[in-house]
Amino acid sequence: MRRLFVIAIVTAFAAMVAPAAFAATATPFGGATVSGGILTLVSNTGDAGTTNDASGATFSGTGVTTFSSLTALSAEFNVTDDDCKAGSPRFQVRVQTPTGEKNVFVYLGPAPSFTGCTPNTWIVSGHLIGSTDGRFDTSQIQAGTQVSTYAQALALVGSLPVTSISLVVDSGWAFADTEQTVLLRNVKINTSTFYVPETTPPTTGGMNPAQACKKLRTDMGLNAFRAAFGTNINGANAFGKCVSAMARMKNDAARTTAVAKLDQAADHCTNTVKSKSKNKSKQKAQLALRICLKKTL
Repeated sequence: MRRLFVIAIVTAFAAMVAPAAFAATATPFGGATVSGGILTLVSNTGDAGTTNDASGATFSGTGVTTFSSLTALSAEFNVTDDDCKAGSPRFQVRVQTPTGEKNVFVYLGPAPSFTGCTPNTWIVSGHLIGSTDGRFDTSQIQAGTQVSTYAQALALVGSLPVTSISLVVDSGWAFADTEQTVLLRNVKINTSTFYVPETTPPTTGGMNPAQACKKLRTDMGLNAFRAAFGTNINGANAFGKCVSAMARMKNDAARTTAVAKLDQAADHCTNTVKSKSKNKSKQKAQLALRICLKKTL
């Protein structure tokens, strides 16, 4: 009886001192920012810096050991500028092969081309594990397998150890404006969920990039908003450009300050252009408004 009591004491003590399991974590990289629980990934290859040529987040502590142990993979994403294209956005599952580490790419967006994503709309990827679409690219491991189903990928790399899992956006170069921006939330890897949107406003009293741009679009008016941020002929890409610009700011409070400044500038520029453009065409007046507002950005 005493022996059983001692064993129980030892077992309880061992449970107390055993190291706790590490919590799953997400680490942003490149031009990635996080605000209000939402991850913003920007690929801008047209500016002077290279940091934001690609953006992403790497996930660890998910309990994934081999590719076959990856049982859940999904995300909600919103392409604010310009589209899904050239394999971006995507999950990147890095596996250890006999010849070194290689990537298995899992493309988001609609099959079979993984482009044509509806802009400024939250899209649910659905469960990618088990997908019968050819969205698994295992060509780094075996040539010619860039359009594989989950079952085909599992047969090829199922037993290989997984060294990292990431989400990546890096196709700014594929667009005329050299920029691609994607928002992500509710990223699920096995039993872990990352980037869950905040249910209450940020304590900083500021706004996340999307909130800031929605307010600006309302306060400035659509015409001035498109003149300030749009880069194509009719300024239809203004919202995505705005989100990208706001995402590069330091924090929510900085965005709030920028919104107030731009709103004030919109009033000034609109009145100035209106008084000086009575005999100008609508196109020239819009150009004058854009030039005035760009000085504020």
